[in-house]
Amino acid sequence: MSDNRLSKAGVACLAATMLVTAGLPAFAQDFKGKTLVVGTWGGDIERLLRQNAAEPLEKETGAKVEFVLGGSGDRMARIYAEKANPTMDVAFVNIYEAPQALKDGVVDAPDPNAPYFKDVWDGMNNGCYAMSLVGLGIAYNKKLVSAPPEWADMWKPEFKGKIALSSYPGSEGDGVLGVAARLAGKDEHNPDAAFGKLKELTPIAMTYTNLDEIFAMMDAGEVAMAPMISGYVLAALKTHPDIGFSFPKSPGPVLVRDMLCLVKNSPEPELAKKFAALALGVKNQTDYAEQLYFGPTNKNVKLSPEVSADVIDTPDEVKGLLQLDWPYVISQRADWTQRWNKEILGQ
Repeated sequence: MSDNRLSKAGVACLAATMLVTAGLPAFAQDFKGKTLVVGTWGGDIERLLRQNAAEPLEKETGAKVEFVLGGSGDRMARIYAEKANPTMDVAFVNIYEAPQALKDGVVDAPDPNAPYFKDVWDGMNNGCYAMSLVGLGIAYNKKLVSAPPEWADMWKPEFKGKIALSSYPGSEGDGVLGVAARLAGKDEHNPDAAFGKLKELTPIAMTYTNLDEIFAMMDAGEVAMAPMISGYVLAALKTHPDIGFSFPKSPGPVLVRDMLCLVKNSPEPELAKKFAALALGVKNQTDYAEQLYFGPTNKNVKLSPEVSADVIDTPDEVKGLLQLDWPYVISQRADWTQRWNKEILGQ
C-alpha cells in the first residue's frame, strides 16, 4: 500500500509539475547562448529599441540581441538573398515593402491570435505588424509663408523656384507625385497627370538628402517649402524656430508607416515574437511618440494633449490621410525615376 501511495503521489506531483510548467510565462524558457538578429534603422530608433525591447529581453531570457543597422532596402535585399537559410529574425521595413515581402514568402503573416496583433489599431497589420505612423506634410519658412500651407500653396507664383524636393526614388517623392496627381484631378495611376503637375514647380530650388542641408537653405531664405515626412522633422524643428511644419487637409498628409516583420523560418522565432511584443508595447510606442514624434499603432497608448497634437495617433486621423496604391507605385519606380530625372530635374 505504501508503494501504491507513493506511486499516486508521484503521479500527482508529475501532473502538478506539468501544469505549472505549462502555465509559466515564455520568458522562463532558457535562451542562454542564443542570439536574436534584428535589422533596423540607426540613431534614435535603435536607441529606443535597445532600451525598451532588447535590454528587457536579454535580462529575462539570457539571450543576446544583435542589431544590424541600415536602410530598409538593405534588409529587404538580405532576407530575399537568405530566403533558403535566413540569419535575420526581425526586420523593420516600410509600408510598401511589407505586403510584397509576405507575398514572396520571406516573412511570416501577422498572427491574429497574438496579443500584440490585437493591440494594434484594426486594419493596420498589412503584411507585417504596424510599428509607427508618420505622414508626408510640408516644412515651411515662417518668414516667407505666413500660415501653415496647403499643398496647392506650393504652386503659387510667389514661391516659384523656392520649392525643394527630396531625392528620388523615395517615399517623399512618391507621396508628392500622388498629391500632384490629385491636384490635377487624377491619382497616382495617371503618372502623366502627376508629372505634368509636378513639373509646374520647376525649377526646383534644391534636391535635399538630409535635414541639415534643407533646413540651412530654409533658414537662409532660399527655400520656402519642402514636402517632408513628419517624425524626425518635428523633433529637429526645436532648433529651427523660423521653420514650421504643416499637415495639409486637401488632400491630407500621405500616410507612411513603418512595419515590424518576423522573418520566415528564422533561427530564433520565439525570441523574435517576444521582441515584437516589447517593440509594439505601450512603453516603446509611448517613447516613440514623445521623443521621435512617431505616432503609435498600439491602441492602449495614452499621450498628453501636447504630444498628441504633433503625431498621428487615432484611427480617425489615419482615415484623413492620403493612402497611395503602394504596390502599383513600387512597380512604376524604375520608369518614374527616369521621368523624375528628365522632367523634374532636367537631366
